[in-house]
Amino acid sequence: MNSLPLAAGAWCWHDDYYAGRWSLLDQPTGAAAAGLAAIECNDFMLPPPRLSRVRQRLLDLLPGAPPELWRYSRATLHRLQTNAQANGVHILAWAINSDFTVAGRYWPAQLLYLRRGMAAARLLAVPLLRVTLGGNAETPRSRDALIVQRLATLVQASPTPVTLENHWGVSADIERHVQIFDAVVAALPTGLRARFGCCFDPGNLAEGPQRPQWWRMLAHRANHFHLKTTDFDAAGDEVQLPYT
Repeated sequence: MNSLPLAAGAWCWHDDYYAGRWSLLDQPTGAAAAGLAAIECNDFMLPPPRLSRVRQRLLDLLPGAPPELWRYSRATLHRLQTNAQANGVHILAWAINSDFTVAGRYWPAQLLYLRRGMAAARLLAVPLLRVTLGGNAETPRSRDALIVQRLATLVQASPTPVTLENHWGVSADIERHVQIFDAVVAALPTGLRARFGCCFDPGNLAEGPQRPQWWRMLAHRANHFHLKTTDFDAAGDEVQLPYT
């Protein structure tokens, strides 16, 4: 039987994060306290680095600069790495909120962000980089070929395998999401296709009669799973997630 490591996502602490009481640097300690040995880190939860106001103002001069870009700092990443090692916690995945749909004039800033994310994955020696397609419901399908080209290039450049989450934006249309994913796989050299998979988050698919079908389609393509729930029965067993 195949087994997968269980990690605590940064979203487990989202209440404390949005209340200003928590940052990504606290995640290893929280995971260890819960008896977990692995975590997934979301880059937007990095704490403000030194000279953050200057960084933010300078990077905001770039057209279309992603809001997470200014948070990246080698010093902060080293602190996260040190905290993880001190708590015996393994960083399983580094998650970035990428946008492969942006217009050409905004692509240089997005490309800089992608490079920062890949550099963080390399520094932290994580086994997986999680990305999103970005865009929105109005993003024209005529842009899909460019999305495929950009994402295939990223997979080939990444120091670690890549997982594509079915999360918001273009991916809200799950059929389109799967079509783009399959096109990226086809565009990759055969030897690199195993380095790209879907991040399957069942809760991100709208309810409806086709939901189980899409669950199966994503699960068969998955190299990473996001399982979020707050539904438990009286015996303490989880009752919402699809187990078959």
